[in-house]
Amino acid sequence: MSTSSTEEDAPGNPHRGAGEACPSAVVSAPEALLSFENQPMGLGAVVFTLFLCFLWGGLSPAIKLSLTGMPPLAIAAWRFLIGLIALLIWCRVKEISLRLPRRFHPLLLGFGLVFVAQIGTLNIGTKYTTGSHSIVFLSTNPLWVALLAHCLIPNDRLHWRKSLGLMVAFAGVCVVFLDRGKTPGSEVLLGDALVLGSGVLLGVIQVYSKFLVRSINAFQVIVWELIYGTPLYFILSFIFERQLRVQLTSAVVAAVLYQGLVVAAFCFVTWTNLLRRYSASKMTAFHFTTPIFGVLLSRLILGENILPGLAAGVALVAIGIYVVSRPEGTNRQ
Repeated sequence: MSTSSTEEDAPGNPHRGAGEACPSAVVSAPEALLSFENQPMGLGAVVFTLFLCFLWGGLSPAIKLSLTGMPPLAIAAWRFLIGLIALLIWCRVKEISLRLPRRFHPLLLGFGLVFVAQIGTLNIGTKYTTGSHSIVFLSTNPLWVALLAHCLIPNDRLHWRKSLGLMVAFAGVCVVFLDRGKTPGSEVLLGDALVLGSGVLLGVIQVYSKFLVRSINAFQVIVWELIYGTPLYFILSFIFERQLRVQLTSAVVAAVLYQGLVVAAFCFVTWTNLLRRYSASKMTAFHFTTPIFGVLLSRLILGENILPGLAAGVALVAIGIYVVSRPEGTNRQ
């Protein structure tokens, strides 16, 4: 991700969706962030930031696990309904107002529609590919943010280091694309393409968010995004998935709760609170660990093999994300 104003203003993580975050959603800067002093990151802050990246790394394995008992759009619907309820409770406890002038709602409705497309492609794509591939391609969103920011934001241009990082990361993406393992190639290729498209859309969401948080605080953005987007998931699931069987095992329920409570709610709130104290650009540099954690968790939870091609691709993507995302100079706190 770019290390200039895009990171300081854009809400959410790449895996919030989500995102993550994101990481979309995939990851936000409330109004309080517009005037704050960055503190040096001590060991505790570094460890906790890595812990959040670890949790985001578990998103794709959790989606893959929940797909064993639920269709992809239904998973998104229940995930974000759970996340929305948790965020509404948090806003109530913290007395965060969700009232907005009417002129902002068309923008947030458009934001919600892109959000639906981003999570829809993520969940459907993950159905056809592996958990490891899914988290690697979703984690490319900082690269798309850097490219989009170069085109759309005047003082957030690519330079030689960012360009080199992009080339290294995209080389890693190509290596992962070629990693088929024992899964039929055409099926994995379709899933890979959909999840990579989700990563691109998450990058679009983060750049779009940069402009929204200049006038709206990040909790308002994410809550209204969910208010507009969640009903659409239920509608689309009813139209396209009502004939599909649902088998709610304890593992499936736990995986959906993880996506809703941990990724959509806890990670977002915690990341936002950390941004009140520490530099967004420095925290974002830790995102390179997310695909590494994701591949390891896919091995642990799903039993997926880590083949040499996958390991090499993940390493290249992680290095590229770090190079693109790390702070420009030591003087930035």
